[in-house]
Amino acid sequence: MEKVEGVAGQFEVTLRKNPRYIDLDKCTACGDCADVCPVVLPSEYEQGLTTRKATYKKYAQAIPSAFAIQKADKAPCRLTCPAGLNVQGYVQMVKEGKYKEALEIIMEDLPLPGVIGRVCPHECEDACRRAQVDEPVAIRDLKRLAADMFDPREIEVSCLPEREERVAIIGSGPAGLSAAYHLARRGIKSTIFESLPQPGGMLRVGIPAHRLPREVLDKEIEVITNLGVEIRTNTSLGPDLTIDDLFQEGYKAVYLALGAHKGINLRVPGEDADGVRQGVDFLREVNLTGEAQVGEKIAIIGGGNVAIDVARSAVRLGAEDVTIVYRRTRAEMPAWEEEIQAAEAEGVKIVYLAAPQEILTSGGKVIGLRCIRMELGEPDNSGRRRPIPIPGSEYDMEVDQVIAAIGQRPDLSGLEDTLGIELTRWGTIKADPITYETEREGVFAG
Repeated sequence: MEKVEGVAGQFEVTLRKNPRYIDLDKCTACGDCADVCPVVLPSEYEQGLTTRKATYKKYAQAIPSAFAIQKADKAPCRLTCPAGLNVQGYVQMVKEGKYKEALEIIMEDLPLPGVIGRVCPHECEDACRRAQVDEPVAIRDLKRLAADMFDPREIEVSCLPEREERVAIIGSGPAGLSAAYHLARRGIKSTIFESLPQPGGMLRVGIPAHRLPREVLDKEIEVITNLGVEIRTNTSLGPDLTIDDLFQEGYKAVYLALGAHKGINLRVPGEDADGVRQGVDFLREVNLTGEAQVGEKIAIIGGGNVAIDVARSAVRLGAEDVTIVYRRTRAEMPAWEEEIQAAEAEGVKIVYLAAPQEILTSGGKVIGLRCIRMELGEPDNSGRRRPIPIPGSEYDMEVDQVIAAIGQRPDLSGLEDTLGIELTRWGTIKADPITYETEREGVFAG
């Protein structure tokens, strides 16, 4: 009770109520909702001696005679999830074996449950409070389980009535596919333009099939196309179409979901030699053709998941000696520990506290890699200790192929002559942090 106003016999009382989450006008107090509720809690009315469901009526004679749902605040796992998924909801449904219902909860926010259930960085598990007791709930794997046990294509996705406006989306990676999905749910049809011969973006060409089976990706792309989304492959921004062309075709907005398909150079002598290539280019070739040229002794520079993916793919293609060179220690390595362990189990070697100084060549071909040993200093902006070269510690490795995997950035060559599109100093598209609209009206990026 917040306040009482008025006079005797004519009081007006202001009450603050907890939300019921159940419509009082529709609730008949039948109790069916409590019967199917999967969450069991101690009963306060019975002084904790018995249990009740999270959907409950406080006691039999309670007025009004209606049920309510007890909800805690958003859990750390949900607050950490970039997509804001209702983690507790679908985890409880999986626990009960209700995989369809779990997918319905997931797909309120996410169109790719089986994909994300395999490649999500699962920061939710880092925030899981269960880790304070033993180990975090396997949230990512439970998402994957739901998608494996029930076909996402069978989930009925509710959409608003179709509108006249159309949106053009450049790129069919996770951002482009998600945008098309959520637009379709709001009644807005879109067309995705993809430069590659197959849709999926980095999901298709940046992640090996041993981590993300192609049948899973294809199935969940079909979820999106079933909503009326059109995907046009082999269509590049710049050579094949421009933003002006799209507006002239009647699209009301353009969303740039270009991904980061351009590798960052090592900037060491010898980088132009035959036998040096970018990790993202290597993975693209492997994922599109099933093959790529590999040397007998390969050095991969970098410590992220791309470096691990390149190494494991090279092993599968027959490379005899695969070594990852990383300038910090294992503790600072950004690759997932499970992926590092898998790579080591497959024979990949990892050299820590080493950085490339020069790629050694003979006749224009790679014959070795000169490295320098590193030591860790004070933390840098990333929070990791800064690697510092140790003078006089140079040494040579005998290799015939060097693959750089130190990071990626967007390839914005198709936007060079586009008016109104500005870039940041990091080489990304400048956009409003709230609306994601660029300096050009009607063009969005993010």
